[in-house]
Amino acid sequence: MHQVRRIVGLIASYASLSILSRVVQMITAFLVVRSLAKTEYAWYSLANNLVGALVIFTVTGIGSGLMPLAGEVAQDPLKLGSVLASARRFRAALLFFGALVGLPVFIHLLLRSGCPPLSIALLVGSAIVSLMVSISTQMIATPLSLARRYNIPQWENILSSALRLVCIVSLVFAGFADAVTVMIITVLAPLPTVCGWMLPKAREYAAFGQPADPAATQRLKKYFIIGLPANITHLFEAQVALFIVGWMGNIDKVADLGAICRVALILQIPLAVASGVMLPRMSTEKNLQRLWKMWTGSSILAVVIGVAIVACGWLLRHQLLFLLGPAYAGLENELVLYLGFQAFSFFATVTTIPIQAKGWVRHSWIRPIAVFGSQALAACVLDLSTVSGAIGLMLAGSVGNMLLDSFLLFNGWRGRATI
Repeated sequence: MHQVRRIVGLIASYASLSILSRVVQMITAFLVVRSLAKTEYAWYSLANNLVGALVIFTVTGIGSGLMPLAGEVAQDPLKLGSVLASARRFRAALLFFGALVGLPVFIHLLLRSGCPPLSIALLVGSAIVSLMVSISTQMIATPLSLARRYNIPQWENILSSALRLVCIVSLVFAGFADAVTVMIITVLAPLPTVCGWMLPKAREYAAFGQPADPAATQRLKKYFIIGLPANITHLFEAQVALFIVGWMGNIDKVADLGAICRVALILQIPLAVASGVMLPRMSTEKNLQRLWKMWTGSSILAVVIGVAIVACGWLLRHQLLFLLGPAYAGLENELVLYLGFQAFSFFATVTTIPIQAKGWVRHSWIRPIAVFGSQALAACVLDLSTVSGAIGLMLAGSVGNMLLDSFLLFNGWRGRATI
């Protein structure tokens, strides 16, 4: 009973900080949507989408390997520092190759929409720097999460989000808010809190500056290669819709989809709790029975939360669109559809945490068949130049993804999914 109360107290503490962080982020997001012209917001959305795509390829790209490896040496600061150094070096290489693929498409869409060359250069540079900051933030937060100091990364997120909000409010009142200035603020806001506050605390648990461990690097490469099909399909499932709308539709549709995505930030609160608390706990848990109990409890809770979010979104759809501004009126159906997609993706993410925590990635090469097959079938009946069609394409990919994850979980619980 004491253990249950302790876990409940930990989750409640984590959830309260997550709620505070997401509330600040939602206020900032709504302010940006209402303050920028539709074309400017579309350019900003494309830049954020580029960052999201590269994050999937680099930060998430070896996430299934980093946590298991870091969890094995969590009690040894020197070895943990070597694992983190190996991950950081490997991700730098992934960033280079990912940028070679993603940047030409991003630049082409901006040119098609009439974005000035100087703005394109600044948006591209900001996106690359933003990704580098994300990589460093995750490296610094990993030892803190493994040590169950969850509140430190949370407070860093709250402080950096608050600083970003203050800067953007200042830009709006000064009349200087546009896609470029908002993106630059988004990049710079986390630097003081990450480097000046969170890094010194992380040094208590990991010896940063250690040389990379060749054995850890090889294991990370193996995890990445095996999980590469999964990461590519995640990229298409979650990020490609905005690019497709921009390619087949018009720049206003990009702004519509980007604005609707801001409303879905509310689902990031329970997702942050699940990934921030359950992922490190599952990665260090050695008892399979306790792992099963954690998984079943979190899965049931994910269903309840997802249903509640969609119901509230449907009841408050007019009020939510009012927050976005008059330029986005009439998107009630698209908003509810997107919340449904996000609720399903939230459930799928929570139920598959053991895959990432324990490295159950064997047979992940099947994932493209499941995801692309589902999306190809859906594309035959969807109008991909519309917001609803793009959301439907993402939902179809999530369904195919969930089918493969169910197979991996089944093998994982039987002890047949590790590499």
